[in-house]
Formats: sequence, structure tokens, C-alpha cells
Amino acid sequence: METEPTKKKYGSIIKIKLKKKVILEDDLCISLESFSHKHSVDRTFTKASAYLVLSIHNDQTERLLSTYSNDHLKSEEELNSFEYTRTIEQENGMIVSATSQNNDRFVFWKNYQIQLKEFEYDEYIKIIVTKKQ
Repeated sequence: METEPTKKKYGSIIKIKLKKKVILEDDLCISLESFSHKHSVDRTFTKASAYLVLSIHNDQTERLLSTYSNDHLKSEEELNSFEYTRTIEQENGMIVSATSQNNDRFVFWKNYQIQLKEFEYDEYIKIIVTKKQ
């Protein structure tokens, strides 16, 4: 697997191509292994996933980031926040606030947070990686 020659900085947008890997400034390695595509049970939307391998100092894990065919209908807050609140009008006319988690667009591992920013199926993903101090 080909490695990008320079170390990437935390907080910047990082593009990872299929079957490539990047190394961040403290030697966190992220590789994009494969993609998959699935339909919902009722076939109203599809889910595409990118399979990642994360490793640092002989510790490794496999994780995935996903996007949905109906993501274009979601707000910026919903796409870019791990936890977001939206207002829903129920059938009886009541308006309620619902808080949800955006688990598919975020990976948390060790002190790292990886957020999916862009997804091009079978080609690349763009992510932002942050690290807790």
C-alpha cells in the first residue's frame, strides 16, 4: 500500500485515496482499504461506507465512515456535528425537539476524532482528524 510522503497536520482536511494511507504528525496511520454499498430495507435510500484501518505504535483497529443517499436533505449542523438537535412536527401537530447522534460520520479511537467531510465512492474520502490533548 502506497504511503503519502509527508506527515499531515491535525485539523486540516486530509484526502485519502483507495488503497493508500496517510501518516499524521505523531505517527497515526490511516489507510483506506475498501468501500461497500447497501440499500435500506425499504429501498428508500442507500448507505455507502469507507473501511479504514487506523494504527499507531503497534495498536491497530478497523473502523468505517458512512454517507447516505439522502444526506443532501440534511442541514449543515446535522452533517458536521456529532450530536445535533432538530425540531420535528408530529402527526398530531405537536412540535418536539429531538437530539440525535451522527455515529456514521465520526470515528472516535484513543484520543482521536475522525470526521467524514467528503465521500467519492471507490475513489477517495476527505476527513478531518483532531486529537485530544
